[in-house]
Amino acid sequence: MQSAPIMGPPSPNLDAALSILADGQPWSATELFAEGVKRGLFDPRCQSRNQIYEDLRLYIQRALELGKNPVIIQEPDRRFRLNRPIDDWPSIDNTGLPPLGVSSEPPTAAAAVLKTLQDTIAGSDSEALERAVCATFELFGFAATHIGGVGAPDGYADALLGELQYRVMIECKGANIIKGAHTGDPVEAAKYRDAYQAAYCVLVAPSLTNQTTFVSELKTHGVAAWSTDDLVRAVAMGLDCSQMRDLFATGFAATKLDDLAWEQTHGPAKRLRVVASWLVEIGLELQKMAHTLADKTDAPRLTADVALSTIDDRLRAINGTHGVTREEIEAAFAWLTNPYVGRAIWTDESRTALIIRPFLDHAESG
Repeated sequence: MQSAPIMGPPSPNLDAALSILADGQPWSATELFAEGVKRGLFDPRCQSRNQIYEDLRLYIQRALELGKNPVIIQEPDRRFRLNRPIDDWPSIDNTGLPPLGVSSEPPTAAAAVLKTLQDTIAGSDSEALERAVCATFELFGFAATHIGGVGAPDGYADALLGELQYRVMIECKGANIIKGAHTGDPVEAAKYRDAYQAAYCVLVAPSLTNQTTFVSELKTHGVAAWSTDDLVRAVAMGLDCSQMRDLFATGFAATKLDDLAWEQTHGPAKRLRVVASWLVEIGLELQKMAHTLADKTDAPRLTADVALSTIDDRLRAINGTHGVTREEIEAAFAWLTNPYVGRAIWTDESRTALIIRPFLDHAESG
């Protein structure tokens, strides 16, 4: 059975711990407290390491007793980490790209649409809510159609992706009746799937119950449950319809949004930046080494094999548990040599080895 959304921490102490644990690595309570004091999150005059440890431990215990997925878990060695795959890669990034991160604020261009959505949530006009939800879907690159009325769906949205187009049926609840989605609503959300040849069905409401019967019905009818806050969060994250397909799979969107946010910061994008950054360092080191050799034909070359071995050595040196893959090396080679990046050049037409271009940071003379 689909698990209920992850239960959030209930206290400021745990919120502070979450901000530290966001790096994806395990921390002991002693390390957490010291880092929290350093960042101004904990006050040693009225808080202690033991208090932080107990708050985290009790939170995990309560969540598990309620059958929830805790945001924070404890390792066998008593260290704490987020309930995510461990990210033990460094945060090195000299790619020159904007820093990785997940925005919590929607873009200004979306403000009017989102204000209308929030206004209709608080109002009593169900048709206005349906239209506002359809308009919000258009912010993601969908062509949304409102239908409404008795014996018809509230609307549907088509992803404008050419041959990859897909359709999502939209069912809205809560404007003037119950202020949320409850048992029985997933059936309504799935009712028009076949008639409209839709790939997904979405139930949108201001709030969602996590009662067992409701969760079971989502699974039975293949419906994705979205709160209006989930929609706003997806807009803030800058998502488009090409990224959202998995978010319409059966279950709660909030959990999938958490997963996607984690991937955006700790997933392939971060790994590629680390690999590319290390390749620049390694390549420049090899080129300096080559300069000292009398016989330049023996100069080391930055090939995929050399890069794979050297980066794996660096990861082992920092106790990394996940090595680099050849695909990641090749992707970084392609990125560094892309004309729009121009950080490296191929040694010859065989494209088997790189030369890193020296980065010249000339200060402007006044």
